[in-house]
Amino acid sequence: MAHIQLNPSLLGALSDKVVVLTGGATGIGRATIQELCKNGANVVFGDVVEDASRELEADLSPKAQFVKCDSSNYSDQLNLFKTAFDKHGRVDIVVANAGISIPQDIFDQASDITQEPSMKEVDINLVGSIFSARIGMHYLRRSGGGDLVLVSSIAGWKECGGLVTYTASKHGVVGIMRGLHLTATPENIRVNVICPWMTRTRMVLGIEKGWYDQNLPVNEPEDVARSIIICATANRGTDGQTHAGARLPFAGKMLHVAGGESYEIEDELKNLEPFWLGTENSKILAKGQAYLASEGTSWDTTKSY
Repeated sequence: MAHIQLNPSLLGALSDKVVVLTGGATGIGRATIQELCKNGANVVFGDVVEDASRELEADLSPKAQFVKCDSSNYSDQLNLFKTAFDKHGRVDIVVANAGISIPQDIFDQASDITQEPSMKEVDINLVGSIFSARIGMHYLRRSGGGDLVLVSSIAGWKECGGLVTYTASKHGVVGIMRGLHLTATPENIRVNVICPWMTRTRMVLGIEKGWYDQNLPVNEPEDVARSIIICATANRGTDGQTHAGARLPFAGKMLHVAGGESYEIEDELKNLEPFWLGTENSKILAKGQAYLASEGTSWDTTKSY
């Protein structure tokens, strides 16, 4: 585990960068937009909550622009990105932040099995992030590269009882990073994911009191925003300069955010693989993965060899 600390000198790299962000009206998204604009970025953000979004747009004008966008709607996201590109001529950073939690356990024995459960968490948290990543990659390529930051959760890598669909959706967001970064990095696009623990937003109202009584660590939205900015700027320093504790290239990383601090954990998971998988299994897996990543190898079943 590496403790990553923001290097303030890298904030200048945000000046005049164009950022597209989903889920910007409140909480983590709002705090991120405020920090980005404060450091000179131009942000085009989407959300379904209009009043709070319009208020934020007015406060940060002309650096921020709101576009009404349901992140689970592909056409809405196409419009969001097109608006940013048409106005600024490029997209440098994409933040797939939109997310919801429905705190109802559809596996509870008292739930009505005849009623189809809502999959809105999967649609917004996971499908929406896939849409952001796909469209975002298109525009980042047109700009010669950039950064894609995905927002998952502690539930993206840790078990969490009573929140199966939320946990599955956030695991999937980590899966986007793991499935995309190897092919994105050669295109000069860095894909990273953040996994905040308890953060003081509307999502945690039901657990707040007990959490505080236990004196457990708490993030403020601004802390998570800082983690997002770390991911968006880690590769933008000069002469190898980056954030304290970060290893370059900063791509394919997962930041656990707890108590206001950021910790990179993906590298250590890989380093420890021979211990939890077994040395021989790890060697064989490496050989298979190398084959799958080799030039000419394809999953396309229409090809024959």
